[in-house]
Amino acid sequence: MQRASAVSYLMDRRRRWLQKIEATPSGDVEFERQEVELLSQLILDVRAARVNTFQFTRPQAVEIYISDD
Repeated sequence: MQRASAVSYLMDRRRRWLQKIEATPSGDVEFERQEVELLSQLILDVRAARVNTFQFTRPQAVEIYISDD
């Protein structure tokens, strides 16, 4: 996947976590907040070319390899 596409993928994933947090009327959203923080850092790392591969195991397993083409 090209770097720009990987950043877009991560931003979309982060947006979905934020929507999930907003949709939770009250309760424990600590796990969701941690996911958002991790994704925010990963977005920065991918943009800065410090990361060339990453993977997620949930909700569906996916492994992304980044190319600079």
